[in-house]
Amino acid sequence: MRRLNYNAAMSENRIHKVTVKRIADSIWAEAEITLSGVAPQTITSSVIRGMSSDADPARLKVGEDAQLSEVRKRLYDLGFSKRAIASAIKSAVRVEERGD
Repeated sequence: MRRLNYNAAMSENRIHKVTVKRIADSIWAEAEITLSGVAPQTITSSVIRGMSSDADPARLKVGEDAQLSEVRKRLYDLGFSKRAIASAIKSAVRVEERGD
């Protein structure tokens, strides 16, 4: 995918929050963003299914990192700087719910 260039409107572009979600047996990542001052939007990674909450923590971490990597690439393709993306990813919120 080609990177979009929003030079004139970049000051209106913002990454509000990045979240990694583990709900039931699924893991995915989301980023809440604003582009060109338009209402907030959500960018979502694909979903990894079949990751039980009692799985090896290292395996869960690998899944989370893969989903964050997808969101990172999508944000970069939308024109966000590597610095802004790194800052948002570093402060990502983790949400875990069991699907009992």
